[in-house]
Amino acid sequence: MCLKLLLLACVGLGERIPKVEEVFIIGDLHADIHCAKHWVRRSGYVDLDAWTWTGGASALVFMGDYVDRGPFSRQVLELVRNLTTSFPEKVFALMGNHDLYFLADAVLPQGARDLMGAPVQDFSYAFIHPEEYLNWILPGEQAEASSKLSTLFAALGEVYAQQRRKRGPVPVMLKEEFGQMSIFDFAPLRHNATLSNALNQSLHFWQRRLARGALFVHGGLPGKTTREQLDMLGPLGDGDFSELFSSGRLDLLHEAVTYRGLHGAAGCSEVDKVLDLLPDIEMIVLGHTPGEEVRRSCGNRLVSADSALSRYYRAYGNHYCPVQVAAERKGACRRTVAKQCAGQASRLRGGQLTPVPSEPNPYEASAKRKAGRLISEANAEEL
Repeated sequence: MCLKLLLLACVGLGERIPKVEEVFIIGDLHADIHCAKHWVRRSGYVDLDAWTWTGGASALVFMGDYVDRGPFSRQVLELVRNLTTSFPEKVFALMGNHDLYFLADAVLPQGARDLMGAPVQDFSYAFIHPEEYLNWILPGEQAEASSKLSTLFAALGEVYAQQRRKRGPVPVMLKEEFGQMSIFDFAPLRHNATLSNALNQSLHFWQRRLARGALFVHGGLPGKTTREQLDMLGPLGDGDFSELFSSGRLDLLHEAVTYRGLHGAAGCSEVDKVLDLLPDIEMIVLGHTPGEEVRRSCGNRLVSADSALSRYYRAYGNHYCPVQVAAERKGACRRTVAKQCAGQASRLRGGQLTPVPSEPNPYEASAKRKAGRLISEANAEEL
């Protein structure tokens, strides 16, 4: 079968997609490299140690949002890139909204300003975990950077404390924007020009490093979408950013990775309209909207595949908390990141979609033991 579940995969990837017997779908990973590897192993398609494809006539699909929420965006991006490069007819990577913003900041002079009103690196409360910068600087710079990041986390802790007092969000930028407060308005940065200037200079330096260092339905598409617009959302070549960021395509792509109108009973009529454009498509699978498990709706025509696979998102939600940096933990940041992965992936075979839990069921474990292939995934590689 063609990947009939993936709206834009079938439309955009065209001849790249072979006939497959089974598809394994991995939802939003959000910078959790340990769980990214866990779910790839859970598919049974790839031997990561020997770096060989063992899945036969199957396909592995990543639903996007590889970055943000956790501190290992670069590692997740590199894993997914290497898999798609090594097994181009077997592994497919969709782009999420967080990935789009991350990329726009890296390659556009104005960053993601046209999409978000400001470069996403200027948001202190979303889109780039502060510890992500440690992945893009030299080893000799790590100690000083960690010290400065602990100061940033202390200021974020004050922001989160104010949120708890006000019982609502307190949007704070890394610099004054839209009339909102700056992170430098909070202790220990407030009234400390020396400390503030040092951190501000380092942030600009780290952001330049990240930009130098540095994929398709993630959210959904509204029922008003036309077939001509779908054809614009084909695959990108390696480094094909000029085509991606052309105005017409970028606006449509941004809607595709952020739209949430297909969810809920009211969204089923829009699901039908989109599927009517593509007679060979039987199912739409989306990421972007997290839940505890994979959800099916609209008579199994819509699958919500984002089951919060990132342990950092499960522990901290939208808060940025220290993971590697020694810093004081307050409020939600007192929580402990789990060692085991949670949530679900999905396996599609013969038109039937089955949620796959984090751990094998007893029958699977028994079969692996009998075959001498029991793989222990209890020890976390990274936290």
